[in-house]
Amino acid sequence: MLMQNIMEWAVRQRWKKLQISEDYKVDDYLNKIPEYFNAERAGDRNLTVVYEFHDSGKNDGAWTVVIADGKCTLTKGEVGKYDTLLYMTAESYRRILMGRLEFARLAYSVGAIRYFGHTLGHRELNDYLTIPKNAGVAAL
Repeated sequence: MLMQNIMEWAVRQRWKKLQISEDYKVDDYLNKIPEYFNAERAGDRNLTVVYEFHDSGKNDGAWTVVIADGKCTLTKGEVGKYDTLLYMTAESYRRILMGRLEFARLAYSVGAIRYFGHTLGHRELNDYLTIPKNAGVAAL
């Protein structure tokens, strides 16, 4: 009985950690992409990555990251032509931010992220970012 109570408590604590707080906004994190962009790493590469969130309430929608001419811009909304589109929930994105989900494993085996277009575009985008150690995120 004691062991069962301990296990139930542990499950409740883990569940609390996985809950998204009401003030969580994906665009707060997506807005950091241009801030952390490293033009030297990107060189003359052109890349368009769309993040599309669904079933996430106020976080639903699309954001487009465009890398061109050594600059990185983020706009709300989806463009017609993209290299990569990531389709996921805000919870999946939060787990990516925390370093709890790996893209390669998610895309194919778990299905938490669906890729359209070039599947490595998001990984390439993160290669062009210099995320400070104290930023509190593992990837964007």
